[in-house]
Amino acid sequence: MAVANSSIEQCVESLCQHGCERVSTYIGLLRAGEVFTEVVDLSELERQLVLDELVAIMAPYEAKGNG
Repeated sequence: MAVANSSIEQCVESLCQHGCERVSTYIGLLRAGEVFTEVVDLSELERQLVLDELVAIMAPYEAKGNG
């Protein structure tokens, strides 16, 4: 999935550098509507796009864990 907005792309890359376990935490926070330091400068729509991108990135890892 390609992200057009460079600030969203940079945010996703930054969050992913923290590792899978932390990314799962970020996903939970975003789903709960939490605003944390890494996403504070993003709009609600941009935070949703970050969430969608993180979920897509993590999907293969979560599928392996459930198999």
